Amino acid sequence: MELSRRRFLQISSATVTGLAAVTSLSTITKGAKKIEEKTGKPVKGIQKIPTYCDLCFWKCSAVAYLKDGELWKIEGHPNDPLSNGRLCPRGTGGVGAHYDKDRLKTPLIRKSERGEEKWVSVTWTEALDYIADKMKKIKSEYGPESMALFSHGVGGTFLKHMIKAYGSPNETAPSYAQCRGPRETGFELTFGDIVGSPERTDIENTKCMVLIGSHLGENMHNTQVQEFAKANKNGATFIVVDPRFSVAASKAKYYLPIKPGTDIALLLAWMNVIVNENLFDKEYVEKYGFGFEQFAYELKDYTPEWAYPKTGIDPKVIRETAYEMAKHKPATIIHPGRRTTWYGDDSQRSRAIALLNALLGSWGRKGGFFIPTKLNVPSYPYPEYPKPERGRV
Repeated sequence: MELSRRRFLQISSATVTGLAAVTSLSTITKGAKKIEEKTGKPVKGIQKIPTYCDLCFWKCSAVAYLKDGELWKIEGHPNDPLSNGRLCPRGTGGVGAHYDKDRLKTPLIRKSERGEEKWVSVTWTEALDYIADKMKKIKSEYGPESMALFSHGVGGTFLKHMIKAYGSPNETAPSYAQCRGPRETGFELTFGDIVGSPERTDIENTKCMVLIGSHLGENMHNTQVQEFAKANKNGATFIVVDPRFSVAASKAKYYLPIKPGTDIALLLAWMNVIVNENLFDKEYVEKYGFGFEQFAYELKDYTPEWAYPKTGIDPKVIRETAYEMAKHKPATIIHPGRRTTWYGDDSQRSRAIALLNALLGSWGRKGGFFIPTKLNVPSYPYPEYPKPERGRV
C-alpha cells in the first residue's frame, strides 16, 4: 500500500487529541469553548489551549490551536525546556490522529466469542459498570488479591490507586524490565543513582558522544534530537556502534558495524586501552572510585586483539576510538540508551557502559551527565487503603 506524504502528515504516528490538560500559562487563554452559550453557534476565531503530549515519557508541553471551535494545529510550547517550542512528528501529527476516521471515540464491549472481533459501542457508564461488576465477582469469589495491574505511563498512576483501593497489592510495570530496567540497574550499581527519564545527558555541550545501538535522529526523543543536531553543528565527534548504518552513523566520525550481541567485548577492550595507557581521569577515579586496582587487573586480558574475532572490529579502530573518547574527557558521553533488554546480559552491558563513563569522569560533569535539580512536592492525602489479607504475589 502506498502512503502519500499528505496522508502521512495527516495521521503521522500520533494518538494525542491535543486537549489533554488545560492550565494557565503566560498569555495563553485558560480554557476553550467550541459552542457559544448564548447563540449555540461555533466559536469563531483562534483559541490557544495549553496542553502536553502524552505519547512518550518526554511529556513535552504544547499549545493546541482551535480554529472556529475545532482543533486546527498543535505546536511546542515556547517556554518549555523539553520541547523548546518544537514537537516531534508524533506530537504535531496529533491533529491527524484526532480526526482519523478509525479513531475510537467510545468504549467497545465484545458481543461475540473471542476471535470473532464483533464489538458494539457503549457509553462510559455502561463500560465502567460492566468492568465493575466483573471486578466485584472476582473479589467475592477469589479475593481482591487475585487481581493484578500491569501498568505503564501517566495513566497507570490513577489505576494504581484504583487497584490498591480495591484491596490488591499486586501491581507492576513489565515495561520497566523490557525498556530501561537493565540500564538503571547497571548505573545504580556504579554511581549509586539511575540515569532517569528523560535521560540526564548533556548532549548539547558534549565534545564526543558514543552511541551503541541508540538511534538518535530516528527515534523521536525530542530534546535529545534537538541537542544532537546542536552538538553536530558545534563540531562534536560521534562514534556510532551499530550493525545497521543508521542516521546517526551518517553523522559519525567513526562507524563501527559490530556483530550483534558482542557489545560487552567492545566495551571491555575500550576500557583495557584507556586503563593500560593511563588515559582515564585519574583525579576523578581516585576521588570517587573503589577497587580500581582489582578492576584494572581484571581488564588486562581484554585487549583489542582479543575483541577482534568476537566483534569484527579492527583492533586499530578500537584503539583510535578509545583515544578519541579520552581526548575529550570529561565532556564525553557513552550514551546509556533506552530499550536495553536485548541479549540476556543486559545489566552487565549497561554496567560496562557506566564504568566506561566513570573512567572518563563524565558523571556529574558538563558535557557528560548532569545532576538534575529536584523539587519535593507533598503527596496527595489519599484515604488509607484497605489492608490485603494475602501478601503480594
